[in-house]
Amino acid sequence: MQRFSLARSRMWWLPLALASGLWLAGCHSAPESTPRGSVAEKYADYFSIGAAVSAWHFDHTPDALARDFNRLTCENAMKAQNIHPTEATYDWTEADRIADYARERGLKLTGHTLLWHRQAPDWLFAGVTAGDSESLELLKSRLKSQIEAVINRYADVVDNWDVVNEAISNASGKVYRDRSEQSQWYELFGSEEYIYWAFQYARDALEAIEPGSSLGKLYYNDYSVTAKVDKILTMFDWLESRGIRVDGIGFQSHENMTWPSANDLQGAFDKFASAGYKIKISELDVTVYSDSAAPEVPYTPALETAQAERFATLFSVYRKNKASITSVTFWGVSDDHSWLNNQPVVGRDDYPLLYKDANTPKAARAAIMDF
Repeated sequence: MQRFSLARSRMWWLPLALASGLWLAGCHSAPESTPRGSVAEKYADYFSIGAAVSAWHFDHTPDALARDFNRLTCENAMKAQNIHPTEATYDWTEADRIADYARERGLKLTGHTLLWHRQAPDWLFAGVTAGDSESLELLKSRLKSQIEAVINRYADVVDNWDVVNEAISNASGKVYRDRSEQSQWYELFGSEEYIYWAFQYARDALEAIEPGSSLGKLYYNDYSVTAKVDKILTMFDWLESRGIRVDGIGFQSHENMTWPSANDLQGAFDKFASAGYKIKISELDVTVYSDSAAPEVPYTPALETAQAERFATLFSVYRKNKASITSVTFWGVSDDHSWLNNQPVVGRDDYPLLYKDANTPKAARAAIMDF
């Protein structure tokens, strides 16, 4: 559950020069309640601009959502635990609402996510034993059925799929997330084989709808990608040796104020681009806490200015790589409804997005428009 703090309504607002919709360092005036222009329109010649949403956003941030974004991602509604709570039951309600919103407005949707070690329902693994080939076939059949059902329902509006999410290890000396890093998939399969099957089933489901329709749509998604580049490329090479060509990599991009550096980011982009993979920024936000356990801080004008500069730096790198980057998606719309208000510290306010609330744009929004 999200925590919404009334403290934000008592914060100082950063003086901004937004008269032309631009952020001008060192010039100060009160921000407009409704910013001019559209972020998506500003970036039309670069890449699409997306937001991760739930039904909450349609009820609470409709104007900002309609104005600034031309792509959507279901924040949680397409994850297996949400959409398929029991083996006999699908709950399409929220995912359908998001997909219908996109269809009605001519927006594209990112399919997030077909396989993840988290937010997977218990029934998916029930009766499956590691090392038992018969029960492993049962798990594969459940995975196949789940992937086919989701793809068949949303293939018309989804133009790329996060087929597998966060399968690469954080630890040095190993490539894949295993039992020690809470991957029940790896534990039961006994290897990374499950990754191959997820991509195979996704490709097969798309090809069954229309031959050739899987091209360009199969992505792998992860966090801290700048630190995992070589491991991810190792996985991509392994998949290609099995006949699966991944189309691109999703950089989750849950960044802080200093990491990753522009050079580190560019280096990672170069490696993927030179190997022929497309890039998307799939879950962008910028926490103001470099120390994950730091106590809550007020969102001062100085902090807002520094964060805006950080967003400007990131988007400068993105623009330089427009030939490879297909989209940039923010993980939410406004600070008052961000997952970072409860993670990694429950109840600690964070300020990671373009809006403070539905009607209050931040310096970060103006900063990425200033080019």
